[in-house]
Amino acid sequence: MENHHSTGANALKAHPPTIGTPPARQAAPDALFLGRSGLVKAMAERLQPESAASGCLLIGEAGSGKSALMRHVLQVYGRGSYTVHIRGSAFARRTPFGALTFLLSDLEPEASSHPVLILRGLTELVRERAAGRTVILAVDNAEELDEFSAMVLSQMVVNRSAHMFAAFRDFSAAPSEFMGLWREGLLTRLDLEPMLPSECSHLLEAELRGPVSRAAAEDLTRVSGGNPSLLLAAAADYRDCGRLAFSGGVWVLSPNMECAFPRLYAAMGARLSAVTEGQRELLDVLALCGALPLLQVLERLDSTEVDALQEAGLLQLAHSGVPVLSLAEPAFGAILRTQLDTARRNDLLKRFPPDQDVAWPHLTAEWFISAGAKVSAPLALSAAQAANGSGNPAAAERFIAADPNHIYSPAAVLELTLSHLRRGDARAAADAVARHRACGGSTGSSLEDVRLLLAESSALCQTEGARSGENGERLRLLREQTHADGHAGLLDEAETMLASLKLQEMERGEAAQLERDLILARARCLSQHGQYRESVSLLTGIYARGDENGRGFRILVGSWLCTAWGMTDRQSDAQELAATLWHMLVDGSQPDLTRDEAAEARSRIIHMLLVTGAVSVAAEYLAADEDGGASYGGTLREASEGMLHAFAGRGAAATAKLLPAVRQLEASDPGGLLPVVSAAAAYAAALQGHRDRAEEHLRKADPGSAPKHADLQRTGTHFIVLARGVLGSADAAEQMAALADSDEARGAGAYALLGLVSAVRLGSTDTAQQLLDVASGLQGRFARFAEDYAKGSGGYDAQLLLLAADAAAAQGHELLAHETGERALEVASGAGDRATVRFIHRSRRLQSGEVEGEGEVEDCLRGLTTRERVIARHAAAGTTNKMIASELSISVRTVEGHLYQIYSKLHVGSRRELARLIASSKAASAQGEL
Repeated sequence: MENHHSTGANALKAHPPTIGTPPARQAAPDALFLGRSGLVKAMAERLQPESAASGCLLIGEAGSGKSALMRHVLQVYGRGSYTVHIRGSAFARRTPFGALTFLLSDLEPEASSHPVLILRGLTELVRERAAGRTVILAVDNAEELDEFSAMVLSQMVVNRSAHMFAAFRDFSAAPSEFMGLWREGLLTRLDLEPMLPSECSHLLEAELRGPVSRAAAEDLTRVSGGNPSLLLAAAADYRDCGRLAFSGGVWVLSPNMECAFPRLYAAMGARLSAVTEGQRELLDVLALCGALPLLQVLERLDSTEVDALQEAGLLQLAHSGVPVLSLAEPAFGAILRTQLDTARRNDLLKRFPPDQDVAWPHLTAEWFISAGAKVSAPLALSAAQAANGSGNPAAAERFIAADPNHIYSPAAVLELTLSHLRRGDARAAADAVARHRACGGSTGSSLEDVRLLLAESSALCQTEGARSGENGERLRLLREQTHADGHAGLLDEAETMLASLKLQEMERGEAAQLERDLILARARCLSQHGQYRESVSLLTGIYARGDENGRGFRILVGSWLCTAWGMTDRQSDAQELAATLWHMLVDGSQPDLTRDEAAEARSRIIHMLLVTGAVSVAAEYLAADEDGGASYGGTLREASEGMLHAFAGRGAAATAKLLPAVRQLEASDPGGLLPVVSAAAAYAAALQGHRDRAEEHLRKADPGSAPKHADLQRTGTHFIVLARGVLGSADAAEQMAALADSDEARGAGAYALLGLVSAVRLGSTDTAQQLLDVASGLQGRFARFAEDYAKGSGGYDAQLLLLAADAAAAQGHELLAHETGERALEVASGAGDRATVRFIHRSRRLQSGEVEGEGEVEDCLRGLTTRERVIARHAAAGTTNKMIASELSISVRTVEGHLYQIYSKLHVGSRRELARLIASSKAASAQGEL
């Protein structure tokens, strides 16, 4: 196959992840296509003789990977074919047959005198050169073909003389001949959509020559729109400015670093090359303020110029009371803003002031600040609200700070407090409220005052675990300033204030929303402190009302109820509720549920499933939503997947997810997840035998280093003890049993069960009866497994242990299933239960695909050392001790010692019994083969 193309942006060489210093940037000499598996399959099918279509039309924007996709399919599926590469261009389009000039030069002069003769001559020429091979026409920039070239190529497809792949940026400009082939079904249209986040991640890892955190990959995917060429340009820009940093062997996102995007802007230059000065001014203004009324735009720019920008896909028109223009891609606006200096921003602000009724407040406020203009208090407040709502708390703090009198406004202090909480700084949030109260704020009763009490309660709830000393004294002073009995008292105060406002004929919708917020605040507080039974009492009746208060509210209430049921004694009910909630979450976005709220609800459900032993169920939920769950991505998703592998006991798979998550959390950890994720990473590293890395993670796993949350703290402690047990700690089993005692005392049945199972795994068989007692009082398949596991471990019953091993495997606990099976084998071998030993080994061979036969004898001797097996075979065959000693070059006394060990391990008393045992094993094997 001939190939006239150079390597494209997303045809890269994959390299193994590198740990240590940042990998040097190197050109990738060997091309390896990544992603687009569905398109590859569709194109390959069109090359089959039985296919009704003879090729494909590939439609995608510049840089989307059309050429690389064609090259990959040709390299993999067209090796035995003859490929003709044609490229359209504006220059060649001016000349008849311009794209085929390189072929025309080989025709005889008389064959070039008429289009029909040229068609016939080119067809014959290609057929001769193909020499019986399949012909494939690979056409780039097909919209630039002249009509004569398009006619020749289309006729070759119609005549079934060739297959064809043709790439278009703009299919509306395609030659009429190609349109006809598509309508007749001879060519199939394939649109290159933006690459999926997982595909972008693989491409980035190949380019950067190392693992990339999910947060970094998703941020780059968002900026580039999933366009491969733009993705790599953005990655280079991020790397140069430090927004993408190499930390501990992983490329992570540094979210506070700003990027100028020189390469990405240059890569997008083609989109701006044809715009006029007025059009560019409009694009810049829209980048700065987000949206403008259409009428205001038409006062300065001709409608034809606006239409041209819409047709180019740069603008979109929406109706929000009045017709409003905005950029089609917000990420494009972020890139444009980086090219505007202070003078340009100031000039545009004077000549093209935004209409604050339709402009996006957070962009407008940023524009004002960067241009040195004053930001009004209402704009600062609305901008902060928008920034907090979009997940940018740092910007919200900056906007609030632009109002010098914000400390006196309950609404402004509320947004400031929320921004601190979303950055994970509960103390700063409590400080902000304390300063507000010290200045005489919140003297009345208003909606903002109620919400401020809820936010203040959340801040104090997260800091309640503060230790004694300076932090404890500071917390005491903060509580004194609240005039309430801790955070729970603040919720009571908020409820009283809300009741008072309702008596003042408060608007019903606002009152209902505050009631919902208050319920969720109480649910969060109860779960935060492990008060699961109280949470059940609060939420059961509320959830039973269905969608009465909105589907989003029902999902949030259900997620907290799911946690409470799962952690107490209703695991089956919790898992059934989890299935209902997960279906609601993936079924479509809920208008009353923010993206962050949906992500938190999903993470609560997954965590509950893992703690209650439903590992396989959690895996199904995550696998079904790998790229489709935009609300559940980033580090939270990465950590959840890693935790799942850790619970399953898959050390390598867990490390592949948890190590990037840990490095990303070290750079930014607003949710306080680093301790629990580090603990799981320590366990995963210990399973792999990486002691140094496990110890490193354990140093970061101190639960006291982050706001305390009962669930996460307890899960983290679970993995800390497991990791220490794997690393050889003698008291790990005792520590796990002590944790289980504490869990049982506070009614956390799921954690008690998990702890006792782990204690038995770590060698504390004395706790088997306690495990049985706890399991008998809980619901769910994991509790039933635990009953068999407890009975089998405590009673040394190999049959029950085998049942437990099967149950563990069915629920996704791979390592636990393996360990339990080994324990069953050990018990059966120790009891001389040869039938069970043979059954275990036969089952393993069937699972692994091994062939039975001599393996039956090996099963019989599996508990012996290599030398003992040799001696046993000789002894069973009647060889004397002296002859065995001579053959093995050892003393007769040594042979006698080995025989003593052999008889003891195999529970036989003589050579005759040993020979009978091995013979019976061979007979069983022969019978099985018959």
